[in-house]
Amino acid sequence: MSVLQGLQAAADSREALLVPYLRQHGRGCMAYSTLQPGLQYFIHERLGYLAYLRLRHPLFAPRGLHVVLGDPIAAVADYEALLDAYLQSPGAAATVFLEIGEAFAAILSRRGFPVNEMGVEWEIDLAGFDSELRGPAYSHLRRWRNKARKEGVEVVEGRISQLDRDELMALNREWLGRKGGHEFIGLNRPLTLQDEDDVRYFWATREGRLLSLAIFDPMYRDGEVIGYLHNLSRIVGDAPHGTNDLIVLEALGRFQAEGRELLSLGLSPFALLDDGRYPHKPYLSRMFRFMFRHCPFIYPFEGNFFHKDKYRGRHFKVYLASIPGLSLYRVLGVFKALQVF
Repeated sequence: MSVLQGLQAAADSREALLVPYLRQHGRGCMAYSTLQPGLQYFIHERLGYLAYLRLRHPLFAPRGLHVVLGDPIAAVADYEALLDAYLQSPGAAATVFLEIGEAFAAILSRRGFPVNEMGVEWEIDLAGFDSELRGPAYSHLRRWRNKARKEGVEVVEGRISQLDRDELMALNREWLGRKGGHEFIGLNRPLTLQDEDDVRYFWATREGRLLSLAIFDPMYRDGEVIGYLHNLSRIVGDAPHGTNDLIVLEALGRFQAEGRELLSLGLSPFALLDDGRYPHKPYLSRMFRFMFRHCPFIYPFEGNFFHKDKYRGRHFKVYLASIPGLSLYRVLGVFKALQVF
């Protein structure tokens, strides 16, 4: 067996172990992202698992740091037992939990760990969404959708393997070139060129040219796909305004017709921060607020929030927490693990 074949076999074996937990308990928008390459896992054969990035850095994490992504992939009733098991494992002494929900944040806060708000996640209730976009609340979306249609943009759903690989990679390179040349990892699952079960692929073309690609990851409950996360978009710089929104709205209509429950638009980092309900690190909240307003060169925080708000979904707080505490060096270690710099 070649090295490549060995790595693929190891990845397949790992996925076979994780997927049953994921299909049962993967309700959160970060759940499917726990299958992305490069992650490590703490797996409890009865309860579920935690997925994390492992960082060792001479300045930010000289003794190592685990950056856990999202809520535990487990029943909510088992979160505390899984956390106890994890805390007894090697390397768990220095851990940051990112983009966790209210239930897990409350457990960590009760244990005495600082819990800071890190933004809001957005969800659209598909049964209640007006796909005709009537009324003033949807005026921005309606205008963007109509503009793309008027300029001849067409949307197709298929498998990613149907796309021309060279054209897709050119699209990806152009998009990354406008975003600093590389992707953040962890919070966004990277582009994968292989077809994946339960993942949905939509793309936009005009006169045969590929303009944009959107990938929607499944969200599970009790073995069923209940909705999707809009995980990834790629778009050429000269695509008609509204192209990405046309894709999302076409996908939303398809999911709605299938009887799915929700569409997640994911995280708006550092948005709507307040003092929070949990004991936290005030300096960190101040830093996040500053980044939201003044650091678009890192990420378009305000633009992200503005755009997702136009879908009129519900938003709810998500948090980060740290064991044992959140020093500035540890926060910078998290940014390093996510390849922010």
